[in-house]
Amino acid sequence: MEKDKSLSSSDSARQGNSLSLMDIVYVFLKYKMFIIYTTIFGLVVSIILYFFVFDLIYYSGASIKSSAKSGSLLSSIADFSDLEDLDPFSVGGKSAKELAAYEDILKSRRCLEPLIDKFGLMNDDKYRFKEDAIKDFSENKLVTEKAKLSGIMEVGVLFKDPVIAKDMVEFLLQQLDKINIEMNVLNAKNNRIFIENRYLQAREDLTKAEDSIKNYQLIYGVAPDLQIKASAQSVFTLEAELKAEEVKLDVVKKILSSDQPEVKMQEAKVNSLREKISSISTSTDLNDYIRLGNSPQIVMSYLRLQRELEIQQKIVTFLLPLYEQAKIEEKRETPTIMILDMPFVAERKSKPKRLTMVLFFTFLSFSLAFAMAAVYYRFKIFTHSEFYKSIKANRVGT
Repeated sequence: MEKDKSLSSSDSARQGNSLSLMDIVYVFLKYKMFIIYTTIFGLVVSIILYFFVFDLIYYSGASIKSSAKSGSLLSSIADFSDLEDLDPFSVGGKSAKELAAYEDILKSRRCLEPLIDKFGLMNDDKYRFKEDAIKDFSENKLVTEKAKLSGIMEVGVLFKDPVIAKDMVEFLLQQLDKINIEMNVLNAKNNRIFIENRYLQAREDLTKAEDSIKNYQLIYGVAPDLQIKASAQSVFTLEAELKAEEVKLDVVKKILSSDQPEVKMQEAKVNSLREKISSISTSTDLNDYIRLGNSPQIVMSYLRLQRELEIQQKIVTFLLPLYEQAKIEEKRETPTIMILDMPFVAERKSKPKRLTMVLFFTFLSFSLAFAMAAVYYRFKIFTHSEFYKSIKANRVGT
């Protein structure tokens, strides 16, 4: 009978590597006590661990929002990141960047190291190095969740004591606000130094432009362009008068002979007008207020000096409000975050999920026990199969 069972088992082993449904039922029934005891053992161990050994973890959190004002003159001119808000594919825009900066601050060594020292986490968790404590807190105890559209962030802490978890969240919010203020002040200081240097340079350039136009006016008059315009108008008037006198001279010559006094007088008058026009057009004497000599260059130089003066005035007018705003921003230490929900003392644990974990480890114990039984069963079948193969081979040999 035993031989027949072994042969049938050998035949089933030859058919393939997978277990059939009958094999599974057979394995369970044959090794049921081992499977049941192993499962019960896993159940008891998981209950002991999750109900009596592992600490209960509580969660305390708070919701914050940036209080930065977007209406300041300096930020509206110097910060071009607001242009991203016009992008239909961007999510959150400036608020998303602020929340990302808050998250980086909360996870920074500068923020977490004072927390580790204050709450004595190095002694409680037996860390060897402070870097390990900071890394563990950042990865396993600190919780940050961002809502990019609304610009709200939730900051929480997972810890075995709910009261200490609440105190940790409050301390983190204080550190976040403190560090963010310091960074804003430092940034404002750098902006103030840059704008101050540019403003002082602009004032110096404005003074040079004023001195240049003053020296030019001392040489060519208070308003060289107006003087040249008046000179040109005088020349136009004289030329018109000259044309009229030339016509009159032609008429007189037709009526009288050239030796008549009237003709000579008219010729002298025409020549005098010509000389006057030529003198005004070619004169470069600075003592002559009516002159057109080198007038294009004089006017062009004066207009350039005027343009430079206007440019420097506009630069100074533009930089002065920025400079004053930068000085205000450097001295301002107002809170940079708004707390929507204050941290709370948790009344219920956050983890572990004891019932879920007990069921999981019970099922895992059952699966491992059954897998061990199945492996043992297959190994036994394979051994019997090889044994009978060797007996058959010996019989054939004899």
